[in-house]
Amino acid sequence: MSLKKIFCGALAATMIFSAPVLAAPETSANAKLAKIETDTYGFEQSGALLDRIGRLEKNFSGQNMTGNMNARIEAIYNALYENRSEPGILAKINALEWNVGHEVMSGGIDSRLTALENIILGKTSGGTFNDRIRELAKASYGEEILPITAVTLPENLLIKVATTVPVGSKTLQEGDTIPIKVVEDVFVDGNLVFARGLTGEGTVLKVHRARNIFSNGKIETDFHTIKSIDGQDVETYTGIEAVDAMTAETMARGLSLLGQTFSGKNKEIEEVLVRGKNIDLPAGVELYVEIKTPIVVYGVRSSSDAPITSTPEVSNTPAENPNELSPDEMNVTPPTEKDSQVVQIEPTAQPEPAPTPPPAKSSGDGEIIEIFDEE
Repeated sequence: MSLKKIFCGALAATMIFSAPVLAAPETSANAKLAKIETDTYGFEQSGALLDRIGRLEKNFSGQNMTGNMNARIEAIYNALYENRSEPGILAKINALEWNVGHEVMSGGIDSRLTALENIILGKTSGGTFNDRIRELAKASYGEEILPITAVTLPENLLIKVATTVPVGSKTLQEGDTIPIKVVEDVFVDGNLVFARGLTGEGTVLKVHRARNIFSNGKIETDFHTIKSIDGQDVETYTGIEAVDAMTAETMARGLSLLGQTFSGKNKEIEEVLVRGKNIDLPAGVELYVEIKTPIVVYGVRSSSDAPITSTPEVSNTPAENPNELSPDEMNVTPPTEKDSQVVQIEPTAQPEPAPTPPPAKSSGDGEIIEIFDEE
């Protein structure tokens, strides 16, 4: 069997930049109503449309509205999601939850409000959603108006996320969704814009299943959407900044979800190959995504001690990461640069320098050579 050499350029050139695959907007009355009910009660309701609309109106405004069915649904939709003259109800509940436990919870807003009332007030309250939110805001923040302000998210702002389900190249199909959630708070100008627990998703672009010892499992995923603290779906992608952050922290498992076969830092490249195995990762694999284009969201004002952005500082020493591949899954090879220092991933807490490798062919400064067997 002959060998084929594939010469790769700099790390950024190996990334796959794909247009985000965003879900189609809810256009029909039934689709919008189903989305509202899912976020309000935890699941879509049954029954006649007018009865379902009437129940929602009682919860949101305390009375039934007049007008046609589509206009009534649109009014509820705007009250829940839109952040125009003021933050929507979803944004306010997210802010309240973060102030209590520094994490945003999942589920319908009805049950989330009930949980907040039991924690803060020790009892449940009546009235509309806004009535209940005002009472909780006064008890939690000391004022009925929540400290929420408009913030512009800069391009390439980093967000650390983690998968919430197991991921495997043996079972995934192209087009499948991989749900994720934010695992570290993100601040901009002292305002919380992404809180722990907020959700997002990625779409599987390509799956390659392992067939023999020279044909490894591979997954290529586009993590394209993250919810901000105000409930907006923010467009994200895995660009150069995100890859640099992952390689600096030797997040091999996160890189493997993007179709990458190696991780490393600067020119000290650590090649991680899963020989003849499918990718089989548990939930909780961490990775970085970044903002694709600037966008204005409502953020929660925090203390002056909050960091300006989430951009991690790049350390000269690879950080220990619980999401690394296990020792039997890893095969670390030295870089092709003759004089560069070799860093080898070991199952110990602190990586040890490996012996100086024998001279190897180099494709030039900053380039990587990957060798695969032809099938």
